[in-house]
Amino acid sequence: MPIDPQIEAMFAGQPEWPPIRSQPVEELRQAVRASSTMLPPPPVTLASVADRTIPGPAGDVPVRIYTPEGSGPFPVTCYFHGGGFVVGDLDTQDMIARGLAAGAETIVISVDYRLAPEHKFPAAPEDCWAAVKWAAANAASINGDAARLAVAGDSAGGVLANGMAIQARDEGGPRIAAVVNWYGPGVHPLPEGGSMKEFEHGPVLRADDVRYFHELYIESPEQDEDYRASAVKAKSHKGLPPHFIATAENDPARDAAEMYGPVLKEAGVEVEVKRYPGMIHGFVSWVAFLPGAQEAMADACTFLKRQFAAVNQTA
Repeated sequence: MPIDPQIEAMFAGQPEWPPIRSQPVEELRQAVRASSTMLPPPPVTLASVADRTIPGPAGDVPVRIYTPEGSGPFPVTCYFHGGGFVVGDLDTQDMIARGLAAGAETIVISVDYRLAPEHKFPAAPEDCWAAVKWAAANAASINGDAARLAVAGDSAGGVLANGMAIQARDEGGPRIAAVVNWYGPGVHPLPEGGSMKEFEHGPVLRADDVRYFHELYIESPEQDEDYRASAVKAKSHKGLPPHFIATAENDPARDAAEMYGPVLKEAGVEVEVKRYPGMIHGFVSWVAFLPGAQEAMADACTFLKRQFAAVNQTA
């Protein structure tokens, strides 16, 4: 499974990223932030980008609200960044939020949820749930349409998006119109073998990096049975909104992300699963210049726009 030549060229001559386990968490966060914020944003124009806070279960939660150009009211998408539940913030995946807002013509609320190991499970999904409820209750105040509400995320954020859709169904709302999950595993811990074995040594993300992030996030094995950590383990998947699941061909987390698709399909849920050849974990962050990332963003935006339109047709 050859890596995309443009990705290979990006890393040619660069020192290999050290194993995650070998780095103090704060140094790791700083390194990820430095490398991520060096990436250019996609060449899109938005009406506004504004930082604020919203009420959360343990204090205010920082969010960044991206508003597309146009008159609105717009659909609203709560977006959760990746980073293994340990790293990442509003800046590290700013480029993804911008691409999503412009491409899907949706307001994007990017959520700076609490991180492990300081705040272990279920702190992250609790913050994200507060954001989903806030978005539904306050959509009109930001020129949004609460009837067209979606959730999206990359990697760990995809796990959170999966969980929010189940929680919204089980708690009687808010109604979620669609879920976008870029390479977020459907189960934890990730099954050994398959892509975890094939890409044990990367590229970039190693199998042991995945294990270490999980160790920092989860306090006890019982928590892995919670659908907010392992969506495939929900008691039922019936009645969930349509899902778009994108995976990278060269990724230890690939199989764990793809396995959720058949589970949803068997429950009668509309689902699209697409594997992007030559890509590696985290590739959507390169949406400004990598064709594979641009394709994955465009596919997700097309999916969202179709689901938002379906809500209008049934309203």
